[in-house]
Amino acid sequence: MKLDVNKHNVDYVKRLAKNLKREQNISHHEALNLTVIKLGFNNWKHFLNETEKQTNKSIKDKEQNSYNNLPLADMGKLIGLSLNGFSNENKKFDNSIFSEIKKIEKIRTEIRKYFTKTKSFNLKRSSYGLKHELERHIGNYVANGELIYAMHLEGYKIKRSDINCYFNISSVGLKNLTISKKILESLKTSWEYELEDYFMLQKKFKKYKYHFNLIIRLLFQNEVSKRNIYGVIGAEMNETPETIKQWFDIENTELIPEKN
Repeated sequence: MKLDVNKHNVDYVKRLAKNLKREQNISHHEALNLTVIKLGFNNWKHFLNETEKQTNKSIKDKEQNSYNNLPLADMGKLIGLSLNGFSNENKKFDNSIFSEIKKIEKIRTEIRKYFTKTKSFNLKRSSYGLKHELERHIGNYVANGELIYAMHLEGYKIKRSDINCYFNISSVGLKNLTISKKILESLKTSWEYELEDYFMLQKKFKKYKYHFNLIIRLLFQNEVSKRNIYGVIGAEMNETPETIKQWFDIENTELIPEKN
């Protein structure tokens, strides 16, 4: 028998069990089991497992539908796109070839971190070159077509050039992505586990007193511009480069200001 957990969410079942517990003077666990058995489940654990399966399926279906429902005009812009890039064939775009949705989402996340849209196309790096920069940054293989598809989903324009293409991205964002691996690895070498606090928990930036200009002088010695350092750290922490600059200018005796 196919069990429909959508009609019986956890909170609803708990309310029923609470009433049953009071009526029959039984334990909470017994009430939960009896309640879900009446609804067709084996026991409380079985109900929770089926609920989790249904939730995960709904999330997966929602993600898949968001990719399947591209407008026809958008589908037309991707004619001939494969995992390797564009072909000369007028083959209808089939997004089922991009089945690794989590990977596409990861690429889109990095695109949002580092790039901003410009009016003109940036011819400094084709999609093939850009996908290599992204590979170095995230440490995983990225197909040319995956990068193109993700950029399209993020609303970037496409200028085809044989199998590859160009996008309307800023040069600053491109430079930041290019040097991001060097900066992040240098910081990690110097600060080890503390880097996790910087970029994940942000505790060190908020609670401790560091003179960050000293870090720049020691690690990079003017090999990389401060502008790009601020840009990379800002991208990783979802802050503007201007905010990071302010943090780096704070003296040892001052605290990093809390977010409003």
